[in-house]
Amino acid sequence: MWVFGYGSLIWKVDFPYQDKLVGYITGYSRRFWQGSTDHRGVPGKLPPPKSKTSLPLLLLSTITTEHLHPGRVVTLVEDPGGCVWGVAYRLPAGKEEEVKAYLDFREKGGYRTTTVIFYPKDPTTKPFSVLLYIGTCDNPNYLGPAPLEDIAEQIFNAAGPSGRNTEYLFELANSIRNLVPEDADEHLFSLEKLVKDRLEGKQNLNCL
Repeated sequence: MWVFGYGSLIWKVDFPYQDKLVGYITGYSRRFWQGSTDHRGVPGKLPPPKSKTSLPLLLLSTITTEHLHPGRVVTLVEDPGGCVWGVAYRLPAGKEEEVKAYLDFREKGGYRTTTVIFYPKDPTTKPFSVLLYIGTCDNPNYLGPAPLEDIAEQIFNAAGPSGRNTEYLFELANSIRNLVPEDADEHLFSLEKLVKDRLEGKQNLNCL
């Protein structure tokens, strides 16, 4: 059994595996449209959307527990021309069901499984089927599309049991950049820049 990772499964590999391959799937695009209330955020009401220009930097330095809300993590949306790079893991022989049960628990926050075709980066390896975890639009934690500025602000402010939402974003962006330098994931890298700009603005404010 092979499992495809396109989010935290790329950089937070806390399960045993027998082999792994870098590659991609088609027919989908990666988007930060899934809410996280168990890892990178907590249950709560989202604050009113605010653009970067309307949110004073002073306010960014006064975020308290009153502002705790769901984080945003990636899911996949159907896209006929889409291509998503990631890592496929072969689960250990004889332990497939045990490891899958752990992954089911880890991805319990609104994800279901489906099967897709995986295309290895190494052209000498033939495509094969992989298991995929996906948060569809009918799951209770699905947040859906929003302006990038609003998504960036939500990621900047959110934190949960697994850590800050910013760590999730930066680790994913760095992993994709290192694994597949040729991949231009505009959604991912645009969010990375927006959130880094906010961090730099807050740091500059703290230095005043």
